[in-house]
Amino acid sequence: MHSFQQSSDAILRKHGYRLTPQRHMILNVIQEAQGHLSIDQIMERVQQQNPCVSLSTVYRTLELLKSVDLIRESHLPDAQPLYEIADGQAHHHLICRRCHVTIHLDETLLGDLHEQLQTQYGFHHLSLELVAAGYCDNCWHTLQQELAQDNIDPQPTLDIVSQD
Repeated sequence: MHSFQQSSDAILRKHGYRLTPQRHMILNVIQEAQGHLSIDQIMERVQQQNPCVSLSTVYRTLELLKSVDLIRESHLPDAQPLYEIADGQAHHHLICRRCHVTIHLDETLLGDLHEQLQTQYGFHHLSLELVAAGYCDNCWHTLQQELAQDNIDPQPTLDIVSQD
């Protein structure tokens, strides 16, 4: 049994659960993606391995895996929730508002904010998720060109001349 599977099994057992074949399959699908997957993508990949696994099983399993901190659910703007393996206490994204490219940011970006929050507010076992949205270089340049074009070529206006 390889280390991720062993640690996942240990975490589930610690919380009173077993690493069932379905849970193992769903965890593997998410781990092998090495990035974000939507529920549709997870379901498609699970069904390729075992068409008998239902959508409700996938949803229940994702909820369980989130509750024991094996996976992370991210809510990015204008997208359905995305899932990935949880690693570390912080998770930050930089997202383009136009093309939706998503960049993972360094988890040390906010320094020891989670420790400060724990000390100052008495919150424990914190997870931090920062979502910053803007425009990537390509989209920014395209947007600027579109705006410039609009200013250069304004829509024609009609002058109404009254006849007396």
